[in-house]
Amino acid sequence: MSLNIGALRADTPGTRTVAHLNNAGSSLMPRPVTAAVVGHLRREEQVGGYEAAAEAAAGLEDVYSSVASLVGGHPDEIALMESGSTAWALAVALLPVHGRRILVARTEYRSNILVLIQLATRLGLKLAVLEEDTHGNINLAHLRRELVRGDVALVALTHVPMTGGLVNPAPAVGRLCADAGVPFILDACQSVGQLPLDVAQLACDILIGTGRKFLRGPRGTAFAYVRASVLEQAAAAPRSRLPLLRDNGEERLQARLLESREASMALRIGLGRAVDYALDLGIPPIRERVLPLAQTLRSHLAVLPRVRVHGQEHPGSGIVTFSVSGSTAWQVKEHLARQHINVSTVAMPPSGTEELLPITARTPTAVRASVHYYNSEEEIQQLISALR
Repeated sequence: MSLNIGALRADTPGTRTVAHLNNAGSSLMPRPVTAAVVGHLRREEQVGGYEAAAEAAAGLEDVYSSVASLVGGHPDEIALMESGSTAWALAVALLPVHGRRILVARTEYRSNILVLIQLATRLGLKLAVLEEDTHGNINLAHLRRELVRGDVALVALTHVPMTGGLVNPAPAVGRLCADAGVPFILDACQSVGQLPLDVAQLACDILIGTGRKFLRGPRGTAFAYVRASVLEQAAAAPRSRLPLLRDNGEERLQARLLESREASMALRIGLGRAVDYALDLGIPPIRERVLPLAQTLRSHLAVLPRVRVHGQEHPGSGIVTFSVSGSTAWQVKEHLARQHINVSTVAMPPSGTEELLPITARTPTAVRASVHYYNSEEEIQQLISALR
């Protein structure tokens, strides 16, 4: 199935005024998503927040089913959250921890590392950084050797790091962890919406996604997939405070016990509409559109004087990072913004693993351009011309 790019751009009003190449930060929402959010807010305006939520109860329940379809889980394993970082921290707290070390990648997301440092400090654990292969992906041989030692409490991995275009081999990592009986948590915030995800294939115990990036949902939306067995273990733990949620008279464990009661129902409805929008298009066709666009962008950047492109030669996602000699990343971003081109800046990961821990804030050193299916080849040329 091929995507009708003209129709999709017409469904995205923002494309009329800006070349939006910051989808890894926050995508442009399509009309149906915006309409779903605004429509519910209008109803709250008319009848009240609790009353509007009661009217939309069936639709809100459908959001869990939509997200479950997106990642291959069960609706009871889905929690709707306000941010990926919050979802990640709450979900990690559910995992049974048996061992002395937590394994992470050098490219792990900064807020994830901060949570793990707190966990390690509280439980007397040590964080260890996994080696990389020649392409910058997780070195599976090193992971296998570390797991064989038998003292690993948890493996945490960002599927698509926020810098460069690499995609870590999450299914292989998941299988190794499952064989070793080690919990595996996957940060899929940059992969959900642009790459196919199946928690059974990924063999992850927890998966975290966000709505605002490649799902094209509203800001302030995220979700957590928590495997049913993790919920059961957490509920059975001593002094567990996980309640059984009552649904139609039946008591059962559900991941939504992680949720905040006072959340925006309008944003949740918008997230559900964004998920349905992506499912209607099909994630494989989305990927087949995004990857060639990213490669086109990378190829054009690579021939520009003073421009250095970072990461893999063939991006596995829609993210491409680069730097321009003689200009800071911020200067390049501002120059492009004046020409109605949206990009972002990122701090590239440290060259040595010893610099990762303890982690500190780093100055942005690269420009990140991230394409999505609704972007056009003309917008890529617009970026190249502005840099030239």
